[in-house]
Amino acid sequence: MSINKVLYVDHGDRVADNYMYMYYGDMYRELKDSTDVTLYQGNPQKVPHIVNDGDFDCVVFGLGYFAQRNGAAYQRIAGLAELKVPVVCMLHKPQVMLEEKLNFFKTNNVDLIADVNITYKKFQEVLGIKTTRIWLSASPSIYYDRDVPVLYDVGFSGATHANKLSGPTANLRDRVLERLKSKDIELFWNKQTSPSHRIASVEEYARKINESKIWIATTGPTLDISPRYFEVMLSKTLLFCNDMPVQYEGVFQDGFNCVTFKNDLSDFDEKLNFYLTNDDERNKIINKAYNHAMENLTSKHMCIKMLTEANDILASKRQT
Repeated sequence: MSINKVLYVDHGDRVADNYMYMYYGDMYRELKDSTDVTLYQGNPQKVPHIVNDGDFDCVVFGLGYFAQRNGAAYQRIAGLAELKVPVVCMLHKPQVMLEEKLNFFKTNNVDLIADVNITYKKFQEVLGIKTTRIWLSASPSIYYDRDVPVLYDVGFSGATHANKLSGPTANLRDRVLERLKSKDIELFWNKQTSPSHRIASVEEYARKINESKIWIATTGPTLDISPRYFEVMLSKTLLFCNDMPVQYEGVFQDGFNCVTFKNDLSDFDEKLNFYLTNDDERNKIINKAYNHAMENLTSKHMCIKMLTEANDILASKRQT
């Protein structure tokens, strides 16, 4: 028994191929390659009727659904809890309306929560709902070694989150920039404070990663691991990231598939200088990171993981 027909519930056309943040649609695109998937972005109260009338095997509420700030989206959906197929929810933006989202899971008796953060353990314990970690990864069809000239020693692109970070990561990206500005290096630093500052296209952004020896990636406002970690590894550029062993869960290992630096930056200069000047050592990590990501961590692997767990739930429901 396997899932063949999926209803993918989303909002705001975020799964479109031209949407600026492609990770919103990665799961949908991967599902299209392996299942018969239907996209639905209408009234969520109609979902149970659509499932029953269309003989679907699984319902997935995507990242775009949980990016909404409309409380009506997180109310009880009559009939959803009674469906005989797995209902999967891809939790997103937990810093916004978290209680409403958790209540949505509980009230509607969803079967599986996909969480990008380390909080998946806590949510499973609190809610009593199976919760799994599904990284926001990337596709090697977009992020790959373009074999272009290397123009920069270090690169970075993203929001600084200066007022959203606290504790050991407070102002981390601004602190990193100040260190880099004092060095005699070729630096690409795209600080995004508004949509107008974003790199014009995904292709241009991916090329900038290829043009850099090292790319900086750090944890976000909820200590989340962004798709950038995976984009860099697949691009065969050295991933240089802050040391967060609890959040990384052994997936990102210093000297294996990345280079980590302490949040107080006490080892930042030494490590950066070493890997900028030692091409062989840098390339060893780059190649190991690429192979590890290609074998375990692409968006396709995340889709397979989610479908495997949903298949187990489907089999259990069909037996009752």
